[in-house]
Amino acid sequence: MKSVCCDEWQSLDELDDDDAGEKNRREEEELVQANTFQNEAMIADPATGHIMDTPRSGSGRHKSSAGPGSEEEAGGNSRQRHNRHGRDGGAAASLEKRLEELEKELARERQENVRLLKAHQDKDDLIGKLKEEIDLLNRDLDDIEDENEQLKQENKTLLKVVGQLTR
Repeated sequence: MKSVCCDEWQSLDELDDDDAGEKNRREEEELVQANTFQNEAMIADPATGHIMDTPRSGSGRHKSSAGPGSEEEAGGNSRQRHNRHGRDGGAAASLEKRLEELEKELARERQENVRLLKAHQDKDDLIGKLKEEIDLLNRDLDDIEDENEQLKQENKTLLKVVGQLTR
């Protein structure tokens, strides 16, 4: 989940002020904790009650604009990650298993997607061929109807001639 930086409503003068800098660090720490809590709540494994840590857990975190001295950029997240791993012990193994299951499911879904796309393409091809066949049959039908009309006219003419000859 992407976090929203709290610095948007603060002026540049406040950032230069030492008290404001301390305030910013506290607010940032609170924001990081809130985001961490929110992220953990979103990736909790309801079956086991364990927190599931993802391989990307560090990359989506809020990046501070407080400068290179901030705790987060200096590796302060390691303390939180360590505490989380200490709490849930087997969650890493559970996470790995879940990740493998999800990767297998993704592979199956991709195979199914390819199969469905191929079936869809095959049906589109068949529809195209059938439309061509229908067009040919319609042309043949038009030709036969024309020939039938011509034969009817010839029959009428022949019947008139035969009628005149039999008188």
